[in-house]
Amino acid sequence: MAATDVALRLTRPASERSAAVRWGLATWKFARKKPLGAFGAVMVIIIALVALFSPVITSWYGYRYDQVDLANVLSGPTREHWFGTDENGRDLFARIVAGSQITALVGLGTVLLVGFLAMMVGVTSGYFGRRADFMIQRVVDIWMSFPGIFLILALVAVLQTTTSRGFFGLGRGPELGPNPVDGDWLWYTVPRTTIVIFVLGVVLAGGASRVVRSAVLAVKANPYVEAAEALGATHFRIVMRHVIPNIMPVVIILATVQLGVAVLAEATISFLGIGVTNFPTWGQMLAGRTRELAETNLHLPIFPTIAIFMAVFGFNMLGDALRDVLDPRLRGSR
Repeated sequence: MAATDVALRLTRPASERSAAVRWGLATWKFARKKPLGAFGAVMVIIIALVALFSPVITSWYGYRYDQVDLANVLSGPTREHWFGTDENGRDLFARIVAGSQITALVGLGTVLLVGFLAMMVGVTSGYFGRRADFMIQRVVDIWMSFPGIFLILALVAVLQTTTSRGFFGLGRGPELGPNPVDGDWLWYTVPRTTIVIFVLGVVLAGGASRVVRSAVLAVKANPYVEAAEALGATHFRIVMRHVIPNIMPVVIILATVQLGVAVLAEATISFLGIGVTNFPTWGQMLAGRTRELAETNLHLPIFPTIAIFMAVFGFNMLGDALRDVLDPRLRGSR
């Protein structure tokens, strides 16, 4: 009887199905047509869950990310240390699990900031046009003319000139926000990533704003926008009711594509020693003495590299699949 009920629910018209059934069918269809995109979605979920429950995982595992085992310095993978240990006797598995917090926070925080800044700049430029568009686009030209890595290095160096925690880790303003030394949970790590998120968001938003502007220009040319203007609708109402809802697929695609870029950029600046320095990160684990010891201790670079590769590959595949699904021009082309 239960199987019959399920079959009847699935054969009902889409309008009569429950929201859970519709979401389930859409998820199954997405996974069947875009297996690599589904893999990317699974990677996002896994990294988020590992980051959220990393203290529980490391407690169950038996080693903290900063715990030193001098009897097993530079040990290869064993039953006791799954991924081996580094030159200080710290467990690599525990450090990779803890480093997922940085990856999750920087990835999510950067795409949210990029989406917000790109929408603000792109919508303002594309909707109002004329002189406002000209002035904003010249600023964006200057914004994008700086090499990304050098702009990131300069901004991080300027913002990290003080030892004060400041406002949610910005290093400036009143001491407000969680203190990282109070615990290992995800929310205590937020202040460690604030500067990195801010810098990456500002640097990556320039190119994204151009894409948003193009989408706004296409929406603005539709008859329903002209009809809204003829009826006397305010600019704010037109933007909120007609423009933004119609460019959201583009913003979502940009956000998912930028996930991989943000993770790779964070790993790069951590490798250079200017990112998050007081907490294990995947890029940081490839720097320092790892470069000297990698020839005889392959486990030191291999596991952090695999973690970075899987995260970036998964995020990029998810973004590519969502672009195919959400962009009408690409539906059915792959």
